[in-house]
Amino acid sequence: MPPRTFTLDLSRRSSYVCKSCLDSLRPVKARPWLARPASNASRRAQPPPRKPQLPEGMPDPAELQRILAEELERGPDPPAPPGGIDVKFFNQEAPGRLRRLRDDDEFGVLAGGLDSEIETAIDDLEKQMINTARMLQRMEKQGGRDKADELRKQFKKTLRLQYKGKTGPEAEEYGMLRIAGFSGPRQRPVANLNTFLARDSVVKGGIPRARDLAECWKYYSAARKTLALAWQNVPQEVWNFLWMIMSWEGEGVENPNRMQHLYILAKDMQAAGVPLRDPQQLLAIEAMFIEGWEEEAIEAWKKAVVTLGSKPETFTDYWELGVRMCCLHGDTERAQRAADTLLKSSQPPNARILIPITRALAAKKETVDQAWESYTHMRTLLGETMTIEDYDEVIAVFLTSDCIEYALQAFVDMMFSRAIDIRGKTRLPLTVGNHFFIGKWLKRLIGVGDLEGAYKVVVYVQNKGITPSPIQLNGLVGAWLRSGTAENVEKAETLAWSMIRARLDYVKLRQRRDVVRFYEPHSLSRTETTDGEPEFICHTRATAETFSLLAENYCSRRLHSRLQELFEVLRQAEIGPTSFLMNQIIRSYSQNGEAAEAVNLYQTMAKEQNIRPDGHTFLTLFNSLSVNRLIQRDPDLSKKDIASARQFFRDMVQAEWTFDSPDIFAQLPRTILFSMLKAKDFRGMIVAARAMKELFGFHPPEALLIELATGAGSLQVKTKRNMERLVGGRRTIETLMKNHRMELIKAGHPGVEMTEEEKVDELHAVLENLVLLKAGAQNASQEEVQPLLEEAAREMGVYDIVMGKDADQIARHRKLGKQMAEHV
Repeated sequence: MPPRTFTLDLSRRSSYVCKSCLDSLRPVKARPWLARPASNASRRAQPPPRKPQLPEGMPDPAELQRILAEELERGPDPPAPPGGIDVKFFNQEAPGRLRRLRDDDEFGVLAGGLDSEIETAIDDLEKQMINTARMLQRMEKQGGRDKADELRKQFKKTLRLQYKGKTGPEAEEYGMLRIAGFSGPRQRPVANLNTFLARDSVVKGGIPRARDLAECWKYYSAARKTLALAWQNVPQEVWNFLWMIMSWEGEGVENPNRMQHLYILAKDMQAAGVPLRDPQQLLAIEAMFIEGWEEEAIEAWKKAVVTLGSKPETFTDYWELGVRMCCLHGDTERAQRAADTLLKSSQPPNARILIPITRALAAKKETVDQAWESYTHMRTLLGETMTIEDYDEVIAVFLTSDCIEYALQAFVDMMFSRAIDIRGKTRLPLTVGNHFFIGKWLKRLIGVGDLEGAYKVVVYVQNKGITPSPIQLNGLVGAWLRSGTAENVEKAETLAWSMIRARLDYVKLRQRRDVVRFYEPHSLSRTETTDGEPEFICHTRATAETFSLLAENYCSRRLHSRLQELFEVLRQAEIGPTSFLMNQIIRSYSQNGEAAEAVNLYQTMAKEQNIRPDGHTFLTLFNSLSVNRLIQRDPDLSKKDIASARQFFRDMVQAEWTFDSPDIFAQLPRTILFSMLKAKDFRGMIVAARAMKELFGFHPPEALLIELATGAGSLQVKTKRNMERLVGGRRTIETLMKNHRMELIKAGHPGVEMTEEEKVDELHAVLENLVLLKAGAQNASQEEVQPLLEEAAREMGVYDIVMGKDADQIARHRKLGKQMAEHV
């Protein structure tokens, strides 16, 4: 069929006659006569002109005449729509044969369709691609993932080699981007950048990785000087790709240097004469502002008001950017005008744009009232759509500006649906002025990390006659201590000792004796005043948790003297010490090298003061043994450690406590076994393992057996010596397990499939055989070993449990609670 013509595309406003028809209907041109004499006879003798030979495939005029005759006989066609022209279309199906098309739709199909050979080729190519994809998927499912990835990379490499240097539609796919036109010694940075652009892993899955962001800037920054010699060689697609990578934000990918990189990239694009799209211009202005060019950025923002500020696509982003920049620059009047333009526009306004204005106005005392008006305006516009996060941000704004009353009012607005005005009142309403309501606020502030704001609230509500609860203040002290900074630790100590002084004053008032002299720490006797500010005297009294927080901090910082002072004050405050405080003081004495004093303190507090020890107490006591403290062991001290360890184990069994966490459940049995192994108390080690099996539900894992075989608790440094020890320990355990299986086979067990109970028994048997091997008694008979174990069991207070298997004694001294029993 003949091709479509330009006139046909223009609304089909003229009839179309194919070229072959026009050639056949055109009259035959007369042949020119040569200028030479000729006779009339010769003219009469000249044969008649021959009928012109039609080329192959051209229709015969007779055929056209026949078609026209048929049209006349058929009669006129239905009238065409008014304003249109009736056009008849024909298709040349064979040389010399035409067929009239039925309607315009059939013509559109034939005119826009592909040749049958091309369609067949496309179908074949599509089938091949589908088969290839299925083959790669089958390869991945069968474990050949690496081979499939290698084939994909090879295919992409072939495409890159074939389409190297092309731009336009071919370069839209990642991996086909390339910067050409550089040669010589300076081309290496550009070649490295091209390698990065062609990398398969870049933007895999549509989301760049943090590594892609870092390496993109690395290679581009190295190639900038070379590219500056010929910016025109950088294709537009490369600029777009670099901008996409460097401007990425979100999707779990951190880009901390985003604005700095965009600022440099925008300057390079400007030097290269590459026009920035509207969103790119906004980002470039914001990057310029953040990089310190505030006045220049605001000036550029003003100049773009006609373009970016009037287009619907960028209207909102443009004016919001102006509000933020003007607020940060201190030009609140211009920021308010920009916000009014945004809020009064026909587009849906975002009232949260008033939060930066509120923050900027609240930063100055003379405009605090305007800041409150800005907040109320935003609250009115948002209505029920105002979220808790919006309130939190407003509260943080006023707390930072020391406007505690406005912050409390905002919190009241968040908590109550009805209007409760507290501004300017000396006494707060009962619904607000109670430590329960204030406790909710403090808990929320501490939870979001606004510790300084929480302390300001404590001072404010105490001045209003409300005493905060010790729970909230202890939470603030603990949060300060956990932050780890020197400033926050100092604030925590100051507040905690202020609470302790309040407790001492309360005890003094209760005893009604002025002659009693109370201990006051010399370093933190009073909160020092600065710049004439009144001293804050806390009215909330300290509790045992307050002392525990300070004790844990002093112990972790190895401030033994301060911990002793705290313990002395604890007695004067008439607060009964807890097991946690006892553990911290024992640990502190042990760290200070006073293990004997630590043990004496434990015995005094446990027996005389009736403090109930727990699992952490005995973990601390076992760690205080010399074999766990000293690098070079003393034989005399090791002998003393045997008696101490057995006594600790006896007290541990007799004490009433249960495991409170999986951590202590894993640490305590391990520490006991290693302590006895280092002290070479092999008999006590076997008895302890049997007792812990009954009382703790303890089953030694294979990893622990290997560590015991190597004789080291942890081999974190992967040296050649340590690796050899691990290999040797594993071989020893494998040999012991093999021997145990052989004994089971001799006793009639198949030795192949073992139940869970049999596997647990095997681990305990391997542990006891390992201890005998360490003691050099692997060949000793049961009759020789049994008396020694019975003696150790009596000394450790577990004879009825280990040797007698007394069910009542086991149930009485079992240390597993309901929750921990589920984890065993």
